[in-house]
Amino acid sequence: MAAENPGKASVVEDVMVTIEDQTESHPSAGDKPRSRTGAHKPTHNLQGESASFDKSFIFVAENEIEAHRISNNYKFGLKKWKSHVTSRPLATRSEIVQDLYADVSKVRRIKVTTLRFFNIVYTLLFGWWVALAYCLIGCLMFITILGKEYGFLCFRLADYFLWPFGKFIHQVHHVPLHVVAQSYNGLKAKENGDLHEKDYLLGNENNLSPNAPQIRVSTCSLQRKSYWKLPETYLWLLFGVPVLWLLHAVIWFICWLLVVTIPVAKINSKMMLRIMFMRPQEVKVEHHGVLVLNQQKRHSEIIMFTHQAVNVYYYKLTVDGINVILFNLLLFVILSLVLGYADQENVIVDATAKCVLAVFAIIPLTYYVGMAITGEYVSAQSSFAVGAILNATFGSMVEVILFIIMLKKGRDTGQECYQELVKSSLAGTLACLHFPQGMSMVVGGLKYRMQNFNPKSANISSALLFVSIAGVFAPTVFSLLYGDLQCEDCQSVTSVSSNFTNVTGFHCKGCFKSVFGIGGNRVMYDSKVAPLAYSCAFILPIAYIIGLIFTMRTHSSEIYEEFETQLKEEIGKAAEHGSAHWSIIKSVIILLLCAAAIALCGDIISENIQPLLQESGMSEYFIGVTMLSLVAELPEVVNGIQFALQNNVNLGIEIGSSTAIQVCLVQVPMLVLVDVIYPMGFHLIFAEVHFWAVIFSVIVINYIFQDGKSDYFQGTIVVFIYVLLMVMYVFTLPPDNAVCAVPYSNGSETINSSQSFLI
Repeated sequence: MAAENPGKASVVEDVMVTIEDQTESHPSAGDKPRSRTGAHKPTHNLQGESASFDKSFIFVAENEIEAHRISNNYKFGLKKWKSHVTSRPLATRSEIVQDLYADVSKVRRIKVTTLRFFNIVYTLLFGWWVALAYCLIGCLMFITILGKEYGFLCFRLADYFLWPFGKFIHQVHHVPLHVVAQSYNGLKAKENGDLHEKDYLLGNENNLSPNAPQIRVSTCSLQRKSYWKLPETYLWLLFGVPVLWLLHAVIWFICWLLVVTIPVAKINSKMMLRIMFMRPQEVKVEHHGVLVLNQQKRHSEIIMFTHQAVNVYYYKLTVDGINVILFNLLLFVILSLVLGYADQENVIVDATAKCVLAVFAIIPLTYYVGMAITGEYVSAQSSFAVGAILNATFGSMVEVILFIIMLKKGRDTGQECYQELVKSSLAGTLACLHFPQGMSMVVGGLKYRMQNFNPKSANISSALLFVSIAGVFAPTVFSLLYGDLQCEDCQSVTSVSSNFTNVTGFHCKGCFKSVFGIGGNRVMYDSKVAPLAYSCAFILPIAYIIGLIFTMRTHSSEIYEEFETQLKEEIGKAAEHGSAHWSIIKSVIILLLCAAAIALCGDIISENIQPLLQESGMSEYFIGVTMLSLVAELPEVVNGIQFALQNNVNLGIEIGSSTAIQVCLVQVPMLVLVDVIYPMGFHLIFAEVHFWAVIFSVIVINYIFQDGKSDYFQGTIVVFIYVLLMVMYVFTLPPDNAVCAVPYSNGSETINSSQSFLI
């Protein structure tokens, strides 16, 4: 704040900046720092004392809704979710986090150097040409004569944006100081209130600056009226604003996407939304926080300041409850949809780029679906049955929609390779459950010497995994045992020997096991294999339901022991309920929008995956077990790693197992049911390489997790197993019917995919 008698001023000496806080007092050096959870907020310390959990681990919940989220994380059939589903008061957060949400007009006492490496990089990349643009626009405004005041403004802003660090932009007001004091005192209560993350919108200084909104009440309307009556205003809007606004928009877009450069994005946002449309006499650029004014008791306020171009802690920023990095990934959704449907002729980008964009678009959509599901049944405090149903249906929405679109594409084109891509993706989720579990163990083991997890819960997951594998691969085993051996080409060979009787045989190539007879005979498949597949698809969901009842109803206390008891005690002590980021209606709308976007992205993937396969040289098996299976699981991997970093590797391990179980017990039966209603050629018979890879993976996982302890060595071994399996898939040669490049044909007649199924 500046006034006629400024008093003690903040100064800038050399490259050191000392800034007086405009809005609040700070504790002295002898004061104790405020705790993370705050002194006035209830905290749920849920510490399990049994051997099932690490005794050093403390579960912390800020309110009742978060306590339910933590409880649901340990229940089978419910989604494991690390991120908060409620908005947290910023007063309870650390100063580092509070600074992330602070407006650029908020100045606090700091002492840092502005001569930093990334500040210099900003000047080399952006500062010099932005300053040059302001100088050119300033010269143009001087030529118009009427716009000379805007010319002076451009030169002041050129000086600022060349090196904005440690400099201040003031807004000058014709307001008596006693009005300023009254406005400040009136709004001080709001500043000390419980503002939340969602109240701190970037560029919305009205929620953050205690003296901003009401100071300008009496003068703003008069200044706005005179602003639009001045001819130089329209010269500025015609010659200056379009070019400069576009430049700032480009810089804002780039810096926002890079996340760590959001401080630069903030000052450009403030420039575009406010400063650029202020009267030139109102904007002053100073190298310190005090502006001395001697005319008619004018007052000024700091409206923009920054001392850094990069802040690495901005990865913690959330936008409407979603991490800023995942929020930025929505750009892939927009690009994939626009390019996928507007550029049908591949003029702007080729088909491979479209496919890759659509695949990356699935990542943020998956995260939004998970957030909506978790927030919906946690905020509503639904029963376990409702939560399990939501997770089983909408939790599998991403994969099921994508698989159905791929199967329909295969049916329409008559190419069986799309069915093989779907089955490769399903097998990849099962065979690659090492990856999320191994990464959780490695990251957690690097931070903690030894981590414990709940072996009872892991045993239930292991038992369900074996049931899942038995049900999913039973038709495959049956086909391997009783399928016919068919070959593409056979030649008779007669061996001649003087000692033995001549023997005539056949030398064949391209042989494979098939459940279809010669000429596509479906008798064996229709009478044996199909009923077996339908039986398994019927039994598997029943096993899932029994597992839910066992873990969350009949034997919940035996599995979770003291954790559940202490959780209920702490929930009973809760003093506040909290408010969810998303209401139930908003969650439903987001689920529907995500479902539509996933369907559109899946259509783009199916339309453009053939060029990707041809140009990359990778086999359909490898693309299926990696790109298609892992991309939807990346948010789960991130959640598992975050749990492990909190010394809670138990949930990191459970995420991988629960995902594999959900694939077998929920997604596969769904696909079989859809194929019965609308036949798309989905036969529940997997390639032999998938069968052995999954069996090996499940056995290894169950062996490693017997002792209930993990460290980085075990995690490294698990990750290496995953890498070795992926290397095997790189060199695996898929059969001819699994290749999407050229449809299998016999002369001029293309053989239907249902006529030759390879094992």
